[in-house]
Amino acid sequence: MTALRRINPPGTEAIYNAYKFSQAVLADGRVDVAGQVGVAADFKIPDDIRAQTRLAFTNLKNVLEAAGSSLAHVTHLTQYFTDIKDVPASDEVFVEFFPDNYPARTVVQVVSLVLPTLKLEVQATAVLK
Repeated sequence: MTALRRINPPGTEAIYNAYKFSQAVLADGRVDVAGQVGVAADFKIPDDIRAQTRLAFTNLKNVLEAAGSSLAHVTHLTQYFTDIKDVPASDEVFVEFFPDNYPARTVVQVVSLVLPTLKLEVQATAVLK
């Protein structure tokens, strides 16, 4: 049986307890990261898509590092937008985190996310370093 390791970096305990999910699960050298959103450590959500994108990718980076991986080891990325017109502005921030060697990527528009002010959610699969 494959051993599973749940990843919840320090500071995410409130999210784990309130929303009942692990930030990531590690199994067989693969890291499956739950959707990361643009919520700051103080639980504030900026209105700007660029700011939300930056926070979502920073949160993704932190979870991956806690799991023993990194952004450079992301194999697939899914981005969920509440407005597909936000993709170009979000991509301006995306390239700050993924300047080259892009992962496989899927971009989807959804009706809404878990909180009504969220504009973006980022889900990823990665391998260990």
